[in-house]
Amino acid sequence: MKTATAHHFQWRAFTSVLIGLAFLLLVVSGTVLFISPPGRVANWTAWSILGLRKDAWAALHIWFGAIFLAGTALHLTYNFRPLITYFKDRVSRRLSLRREWLAATALCGILAVGTLAKVPPFVSLIAWNETVKESWEQPAERAPIPHAELLTLAELSRQAGIEIETASARLVEKGISIHTPSAIVRDIADGAGISARELYDLITTAPGDHTPPTTSSRGSGPGRKTLAQFCQDEGLDLSLITARLQAMGCSLSDTATLRDIAASRNIEPYELVTILRTPAQ
Repeated sequence: MKTATAHHFQWRAFTSVLIGLAFLLLVVSGTVLFISPPGRVANWTAWSILGLRKDAWAALHIWFGAIFLAGTALHLTYNFRPLITYFKDRVSRRLSLRREWLAATALCGILAVGTLAKVPPFVSLIAWNETVKESWEQPAERAPIPHAELLTLAELSRQAGIEIETASARLVEKGISIHTPSAIVRDIADGAGISARELYDLITTAPGDHTPPTTSSRGSGPGRKTLAQFCQDEGLDLSLITARLQAMGCSLSDTATLRDIAASRNIEPYELVTILRTPAQ
């Protein structure tokens, strides 16, 4: 009578499957990170794919990269002897220089040198990656400063030209509980289930202003600044900007806000901001 043979845990099989799964997940996370927008855009707009934000994809990529490396180390340990044969002469069976591993080493060296030297076609892939990332950024969704989501509520309100008391009151009006002025914008937005950009829209939208956040209220904070304040914050030459606006036929006064100036030309404030931020031809 035959007895059942106990099945022991097969570490070789486990290692092979582990490496395969880690590789597939690295491909997915690496592709997502390749096409993802820059952090200043991803964090400001709460950009996500499959319900995961960029920082979550980055964390997955790091962990599965570590698992892949650990699995590869185990795989090399289990297959050390077969691996050594690749470094031996087929006839003498002694260690020697073989064309295969010399070619592999040369290829890696060419990739490293070409990338660091920034020569085609290596630099072309990097440039294309930057183009893909930058394509996500829209002028109307631009933060008042890079990584504005890391500012405190008081600092973001100051950037928007709004008193902290006013900003807090507008958040409460929208059902977002009161936060201290030192609270981080991203933490407030995450707690409310919105993006930092949407929170910025809320604090820069006056009561009774029902303009949809997806249109003119994007970047509407600067719209409440005077032209002098805007130029100072943006590092623009006030005299040159004033001359450009006068040439466009815009109505100007010492107390006119960007919203008022935009209204005189029948355009939205964010459109005016885009024009002012675009260098003159």
